[in-house]
Formats: sequence, C-alpha cells, structure tokens
Amino acid sequence: MGRSVRPWWLALAASLLLHLSLFGGLTWPLPQWQAPSESLPIEARLVPPPPRPAPPTGAKPKRPLPRPRPAPPPAEVAEVAEVAEVAEVAEVAEVAEVAEVAEVAVDVAPEAAPRIEARQTEIAPAEAEAVAEVAWPPLNLLPPRLDLRYQLRYGLAAGEQTLVWINEGDGYTLTSVAAATGLAGVFYRGRFVQTSRGRITPQGLQPEEFWDQRGDKRSSARFDTANDTLTLTPAKGAPRHFAYQGAVQDVLSLFFQFALTAPPPPGTLSYTVFNGKKLRDYSYEVLGEAILETGLGALRTLHLARAADGDGRFEIWLAVDRHYLPVRVLRSDDDGREMELVLLSISP
Repeated sequence: MGRSVRPWWLALAASLLLHLSLFGGLTWPLPQWQAPSESLPIEARLVPPPPRPAPPTGAKPKRPLPRPRPAPPPAEVAEVAEVAEVAEVAEVAEVAEVAEVAEVAVDVAPEAAPRIEARQTEIAPAEAEAVAEVAWPPLNLLPPRLDLRYQLRYGLAAGEQTLVWINEGDGYTLTSVAAATGLAGVFYRGRFVQTSRGRITPQGLQPEEFWDQRGDKRSSARFDTANDTLTLTPAKGAPRHFAYQGAVQDVLSLFFQFALTAPPPPGTLSYTVFNGKKLRDYSYEVLGEAILETGLGALRTLHLARAADGDGRFEIWLAVDRHYLPVRVLRSDDDGREMELVLLSISP
C-alpha cells in the first residue's frame, strides 16, 4: 500500500495549473449558476417571545423608551418648518406674557384660590378711595408771557397800568406797575408796584410771596401754605401774623385765578383775599355775559361781582375769547374812592 499524498503537494499542483492557464492562454469555462424555475416555498410561524426575567426584589422597573415617531412626508416637513418659524417669531414677541400666563395656569393650585380672592378684596378699598378723590376741572391754558396795558382812573387822577404775567413750569410771577399821567403826574409822583409770586396747582394759583411798594414805602408778605398762615412785614412796625382757611389769593393773583378757572361752576365763588394790608373773606357771583367796548373793540365778556358785604365794590369782566383775561375792573378802596381799569392792549 503506497504512501498517501500530503496536502501541501496538492496545493502546489493547483498553483502550477493556475499559472499555466494565465500565461499559456488556456481557457477554462467558469461554472454558471441558474436560478431555479420556481420560487421555493417559505414557511412562517409565530413564535411567542421568551418570558422576561422577573426584576429582583426592591428594584424599580425601568420605564420603556419612547417609540420613535415616523418621519412625515416631504410636503408636511416644509409646512411644519414654516409654521415653526412663524411660531418662533411670535414667541419672541410675547414670551414674557405667555410665561406669566403659563406660570399662573400651572402653578396655582385650587387651594390657592381663596388667597387670591382675599388679596383682591384688600385692594378694592384703595381703588374706591382713589376714585372718590375730587376731580378738579382742567385749567385754561395761558401763554408763558402776557403783557396787558390798561387805562387807569383813580378818583380824579388818571394814568396807565401794566400787568405782566410770566409762567415758568409750575411757577408764576405777576407784576403790576401803575403811574399817573398828565396833570395827575404833578400831584402823584413815583410808581405804584405790586408783585405776586407762587405756584400753579390743579386748583389754580397758590401765592407764596407778595410785595407792595408805593414810592419809598415797601411791605412784603409770605404765605405759609403748610400751616395756613400769612406773615406781613409792613414798611413800619413789627411783623403781623394772620391765619386763614381754604383757598387764599392776593389782589393780583385773584385776577388770573378767575382767568384760569373760568367759566366757574354754578353758585358762588369764595376766596380769602389779601389786599396788601389784611385778609378778608369774599364771595363772588356770576352775573352773566355782556358785550363790552374796549381798546380792542367789542368783546364778549363774563361779568362777575363781589357779593354785597359792606366792604366796597368789586366787579370784573373777563374776555371769553381772550383766555378769560380781565378787560375791565371796577373797585373801591377803604376810603371809598373808586378805581377803574379798562383794557387798551394785550400782547402777544
């Protein structure tokens, strides 16, 4: 019995045959695979999954992972992208408001409702008190500066008087300068100057200082609005103190107080007025409208008069179409002499 051929010899022989076929031009037909003429039968059976192992005692069961959502078709993807872009813009514009509403809607538990109702009940009295506050009617608007020139008649004397109004913010300054003219200037020398200075409030003018100068004599007064007192420093003698209640005006501010608050409400107007020497309580009545001839022509005016109280005469006519400015003033002093002012010009 011969020796068996070793495997490596077989491998060497196969290698020689392959090289000879490549270099020698031998042709070796490759085997061809043909598909079967008919498909093979496929058998499918449902096999139950193996049972899951029971979790160890005390271990928490794992939550199942969320199933991936199926991808939407291309048309739906484009529509969703466009809607997302619009929603992003709206979210940037209203993110604070949405966050606040969401926080209230999510975080407020039902048991918190009584506490919210109690808070609203506490705010209600404060709101009711604010509504109950007196709503003052708006003041008439005046230019920042006005220059009014009047013809003055005082007893038998005649002259001119200028009244200058200056408004800076909530402050005002009123200056009146009167001087005799013609023959009266021979007997009445010098000028009569009065100045009122104070603030403009929703109720009108609130004087704080008043000066009165007649020739070489000068007096001043200061209003303490916090304590409703007035201190008069006369040209001679010690200072004098006065107490008052309610609205207070001086003889100059009273003119523009009428202008700022006209037309007045029905009824009478009451003011405490400082005339340069003392305080007096006065009431004024509206007598109606009248056409008045002035240096500016015929003007429609509102006529007011002080109620008869035995303290002389005071009447004033306010130009309805000229900021309700005084165009005529008629009054009498402590000695019974009458003084009349009639408007000659207004600028601007």
